[in-house]
Amino acid sequence: MPRREICHPLAAKIGARIQALRKAAQLTQEKLAYEGGLSKGHLSGIEKGLVVPTLPTLELVAARLGVELLDLLTFPDESERQRLVDLSRAMRPGTIRRLIRDASS
Repeated sequence: MPRREICHPLAAKIGARIQALRKAAQLTQEKLAYEGGLSKGHLSGIEKGLVVPTLPTLELVAARLGVELLDLLTFPDESERQRLVDLSRAMRPGTIRRLIRDASS
């Protein structure tokens, strides 16, 4: 997708989220781009909100970051539910199963 001159609001939020997850994983743009099969310029444009990423691109980035696709579209500062989704990334599988069981009953 072509680079925009003005940030797309949702693309900017997704880009900031990717950047935060990339930094948390201690990856440089160069390393994430290379290992994700993207150009550094394309990844930079995504992180700045100047490129609206496609779903296949988001899948590649999520896979390389070791997160679910959902994690790229979760904005923990926006709601308690999204914060819970974000916190679940660090939970052990047993904890997640208990939460699911408790929520289902």
